[in-house]
Amino acid sequence: MITSFKVPIVLVIGRVGKELAVWSIDGTTTTLGSVNGIELIEELKVDRQVVGHVAIASFGQYVIKAMDMGSRYGSYTLSEDSLVRIPGRGGVDLRKYSDWVTIRNAFILIGDPNSGYSDYYPLICPYRVGDTLFINTGYVSSGSIKTVLTILGILRNYASVGRVNASCMCRIPSMPLEIALLSGDKYLLVRTYLNEGQTMVGNKYLVLLTKGGNVISKYSANDDPIDIVAKMISEMRSI
Repeated sequence: MITSFKVPIVLVIGRVGKELAVWSIDGTTTTLGSVNGIELIEELKVDRQVVGHVAIASFGQYVIKAMDMGSRYGSYTLSEDSLVRIPGRGGVDLRKYSDWVTIRNAFILIGDPNSGYSDYYPLICPYRVGDTLFINTGYVSSGSIKTVLTILGILRNYASVGRVNASCMCRIPSMPLEIALLSGDKYLLVRTYLNEGQTMVGNKYLVLLTKGGNVISKYSANDDPIDIVAKMISEMRSI
């Protein structure tokens, strides 16, 4: 599900009963429906002080910033090539953003999947189009996010021969995530779809190895591709 707000805007995301909810600085609260793993999200309360799980802000420039509001389970995002925890504190000042984390082509994951809190984890995917901030929401299974983190770890181990980057296409409801290892004219790409709340067309994983723009190897399936990624890395080193 996707909702939108005109910028400049400051939002607080939390839970109202069994629904995801967003409070905006203009004083309105919008409920977005139920999401698997919703119990991990802190309750949204609007009184003298607004409290919730995570705050998001966006202004005139194409910059999106976020700060965890001292939530129990934490908020995480992709930074470069790893999952990192967004700094959190209670009593967030919604008018000061200098120390908030900048979100660039990345999702916000509610809760640490390595801690085994739940089988499903809510996803918040913010993105900008013109003067509008969009919030795309969904959920991912603990198994799927752990597979993504394992692939990132494997690629980082071989980053001495190149560089790793990861980018989530938040505009698309299925939230495609692309992880790539680049080395000279060689390119190893792993693509998957994070949002399991959306029906996917085609296979869940694509692994592609190219050299000089030519496809060397290609793998597409719904199964865990970790072994295939390791094999293609070996092939990448040999060509």
